[in-house]
Amino acid sequence: MFTTLKQIKQARANLAGVIIPTLLQSSSTFSKLTGNEIYLKPENLQKTGSFKIRGAYNKIANLTKEEQKRGVVAFSAGNHGAGTAFAAQKLGIKATVVMPENPVASKKNAIIQYGAKAIEYGTSSITMYEKALELHQEEGLSMIHPFDDLHIIAGQGTIGLEIFEDLPEIDAVIVPVSGGGLISGVATALKEIKPTIQVIGVNTEGATAMYTSLQYGHPVEVEKVNTIADGLMAKKPGELTFAHTQRYVDDLVLVKEKEIADCVSLLAERAKLVVEPSGAAAMAAMINGHINLKNKKVAVMVSGGNISFELFQNLISEYNERNYKNSEVVK
Repeated sequence: MFTTLKQIKQARANLAGVIIPTLLQSSSTFSKLTGNEIYLKPENLQKTGSFKIRGAYNKIANLTKEEQKRGVVAFSAGNHGAGTAFAAQKLGIKATVVMPENPVASKKNAIIQYGAKAIEYGTSSITMYEKALELHQEEGLSMIHPFDDLHIIAGQGTIGLEIFEDLPEIDAVIVPVSGGGLISGVATALKEIKPTIQVIGVNTEGATAMYTSLQYGHPVEVEKVNTIADGLMAKKPGELTFAHTQRYVDDLVLVKEKEIADCVSLLAERAKLVVEPSGAAAMAAMINGHINLKNKKVAVMVSGGNISFELFQNLISEYNERNYKNSEVVK
């Protein structure tokens, strides 16, 4: 099954008044660095600090009244959990979020502040899913999957609608990839409207679930995930998202961990945006030459900004030390 353009447009209607339609921001700095006309899609400025609210709210809004009454459960490193918690609070229902052991404190705090119950369990998306499934079966909570669900995909696809409406002459869109919900929705929306638009995904070298699955021709679970980008840690893409990616996505590339880390600082320095590593992956791939585009109008997803102050400070300090320690002071 595939999400349709009609479902994505209905998701936009469901999200009206709930989300912020984030406008594209042109960037002369990143345009010069890449040889393209670069536009940032700043979902780090979205409600809850990431794009995840779009899919989570759309999914919960499509539950029956009885399902909403029983409550919902999600599993997440943070952003999807926050989106689910916010959506549940908005709709007046209870939510539980399964997080990894020792989660990012700021992300856990946000989930709790949105009124959800946070449970720490396991260290991977697979073990968190198993715990969430247990709660679904034992307590009757509706599963709000972070990516492998048509309503989730449709909600994320509203980003594609916004990009095209902001810039109909867009040539390409670059999207970070974890389980594949975001790129599935964005690619479906754009390709159904204008098939010539290129949609390119980005995996980090430390988390290659979708990249590896595409090599094998079916969803596979990678043996190890070790990445600075905690929002891109899926060990296996979904059946639905893999099918959407195969059908609609033109290419998927890998970006290095250090390149992501440096791009967090560069986005802060030149675009004045606070971005988490997951949100910097797409731009990191562009500026480091992993994507072969020149003289094109390119929208780059900045998917989230939920980074701890400690990590943000450390990344900037390390970046400054590497790039400026030998520079001379101009008097």
